Amino acid sequence: MSIASALKLFVLALIVLAVAFGLRRTFFFDVMPVSWDQDPQSLWALGAAFLLRTLENLALVVAVLALIVAGVSRLMRWRAAAQADSRMPGME
Repeated sequence: MSIASALKLFVLALIVLAVAFGLRRTFFFDVMPVSWDQDPQSLWALGAAFLLRTLENLALVVAVLALIVAGVSRLMRWRAAAQADSRMPGME
């Protein structure tokens, strides 16, 4: 995976995270994904809030992993370029 594609995946995951978070906060602000309260909640709202929260968590994990892959790839390229520069003959 190249750095550019990892960063594109990172941005896409952040967009999905923002959309899911916005939808959950806009339409299901009073619904908890886990029903700890004694207040009755509609089953469809509970299911939708749980689905959006799960989507947020998955997007966050994908964003973090894509950022780690991009960072490691950049570090590997930087070290390879530094080693190639140090091996060039006549450069002192």
